[in-house]
Amino acid sequence: MSAYITLLTPMTDQECLLAALTELGFDATKVEVHETPVNLVGYAGDRRAQTANIVIRRQHVGAASNDVGFLASAMGYQAFVSGYDHPRFGSGWLTQLNARYQVLWTAKQDRLAAEERRRLEAERQRVVEAQRMAVHERAKKLGYIVKEAREGDKIRLVLVKRSY
Repeated sequence: MSAYITLLTPMTDQECLLAALTELGFDATKVEVHETPVNLVGYAGDRRAQTANIVIRRQHVGAASNDVGFLASAMGYQAFVSGYDHPRFGSGWLTQLNARYQVLWTAKQDRLAAEERRRLEAERQRVVEAQRMAVHERAKKLGYIVKEAREGDKIRLVLVKRSY
């Protein structure tokens, strides 16, 4: 029975970790994701004490292999790799995985920041339009004519009241 080696990783985002595993050749449909950690299984089908939220079952790792797992923690996912599988899925492989993870995580952060900027700009546009409409309504009630001019992203409102 091969003992599991626990390797700490700085990876904290499940979506990016799963995508990185896929990029390193693991079929996404063969990687299990569990809300509650499940036991890993050894090469002989024996249930191990180690648990993980993300599991690559032994039949998808290689002949005579053990499950590879990732347990979620506040500090990042802990990788569980058996001593037998360590030459193939040890530190070097985890370095590659982390490199892909970092690229994906950075892209995700950029995408989220761009979405937030678009959301804030849309909100700003809604507020400006609501204020513009409020000025038009109030001016009309008070007998003013509103002349509107746009200069770039600015709106200039001029209220005109004719008195004879």
